[in-house]
Amino acid sequence: MRNNKNIKTKHGLIILIVFIFLFGIVIYLAANANKDYTPETNSSTNTEEKTKIFRSSSVMKFSIVVPSNYEVVERLGNVTITTNAKEIYVDRSGTSFETLESHLDNLSKLNQLTILDKENLTINSLPAMKGTINGKKHYFIYGAPWTVYSIFTSFPSLFPDLDQIAQSFRYTP
Repeated sequence: MRNNKNIKTKHGLIILIVFIFLFGIVIYLAANANKDYTPETNSSTNTEEKTKIFRSSSVMKFSIVVPSNYEVVERLGNVTITTNAKEIYVDRSGTSFETLESHLDNLSKLNQLTILDKENLTINSLPAMKGTINGKKHYFIYGAPWTVYSIFTSFPSLFPDLDQIAQSFRYTP
């Protein structure tokens, strides 16, 4: 009979410990529920608090302004700008053409691409063009003689941020 009472006491103690542990977890989760939550802000507004400047390495030679909730990772020849598992890419490629227009004409012929909704632009004194290729919105910028930058995404929800990032592009020789 005494062993039966010890077993009940041990079971009661274990249940109490488990209950206290679970109660602690509930309190912790309730206290930290909103700490990781970052509300989406209107990224079309360009204030210092909501953006940051990314300066690439000496290989890529550019800077851009990105919304502060984006992560920017640079690899050799390209940059990935990520938010909520969606990406904007910046690629740098060489060209043997003296103009952006001739480079893009050749690119279209070689790869059998059609650039829709073409619009010629000037971005920070550089020749540029925006358009859509296979559902991806692209900006092409002729950064320097023999260099073309492509900034693009396939996510329509990122198009406003893509526009802001592309318009902030600066070639930094």
